[in-house]
Amino acid sequence: MIRKFLREPLVHFIALGALVFLLFHFNADRDAPQDGKIVVTPGKVEQLVTGFSRTWHRPPTQQELDGLVEDHIREEVLYREALAMGLDKDDTIVRRRMRQKLEFLTEDAGAAVLPTDQDLQSWLDQHPEKFRVEPEIAFSQVYFNTGRRGESASAAAAKAYARLNRAGRNIAPLELGDPTMLPHDLPLSRVDEVASVFGKEFAQQVSQLEPGSWGGPVQSSYGWHLVYVSERTEGRSRPLSEVREGVQREWLTARRNEIVDATYRKLREKYAIVVEGPQPPADAGSQPGNVANAAQRQ
Repeated sequence: MIRKFLREPLVHFIALGALVFLLFHFNADRDAPQDGKIVVTPGKVEQLVTGFSRTWHRPPTQQELDGLVEDHIREEVLYREALAMGLDKDDTIVRRRMRQKLEFLTEDAGAAVLPTDQDLQSWLDQHPEKFRVEPEIAFSQVYFNTGRRGESASAAAAKAYARLNRAGRNIAPLELGDPTMLPHDLPLSRVDEVASVFGKEFAQQVSQLEPGSWGGPVQSSYGWHLVYVSERTEGRSRPLSEVREGVQREWLTARRNEIVDATYRKLREKYAIVVEGPQPPADAGSQPGNVANAAQRQ
């Protein structure tokens, strides 16, 4: 019973939300100015050395380290003075960056929850299309140009189809059609890839033809075609064992998004939201009493 309770998503959200708040307040307290004092800790110095070493592939000299420390102090002084002057207020870039940092912090907390096989299988059952093996076809085609032949293109294709069925291998199919920049032979390709070249209706019709014989005429946006399907594979769903890594990646992304949204909804409850805007025009069709100068949303 306890184990089942601990696996509930709501319990995860509450625990992760608490973790986010603890991390946030811990970081806020640690970085807050105290009595006008700026303390460059050994940990900060080590961070500066590490950053320099990664960039230049060597440790800094003492002079360079002194410069790094002084630059950090300069940044801290100006940052605190900017905050004191309220320069961070109403700055779109600063607001977006602060939002991103809080969302990243929440996402990092969500990454601590690893899915079980049951979680992954449930997610795959709900989103089978993301990992489905699509049907594929390989074919050859003979083209009949409606721009050149007009309405007779369909009849010419039908006549060529009859000749192909009678002559079999004794006739070269391309001799019966018109020149085209379209591929005469297409290797095994997904149906949606065929659609991107010949059009959706053409791809759907060709995917229904039986392999091993000529079929058609089949119409596309370019004209008419005789089609010989040489190979066709059916679409199928893939088991978790084949797509575990991809499913886990998708599951973690979805879970992070859920946690970010859940955390936001919880934080939003702390505020009374008032959206002020212009009053709609009188002829907007609204009923008396339904128009207000301010819309309040909780």
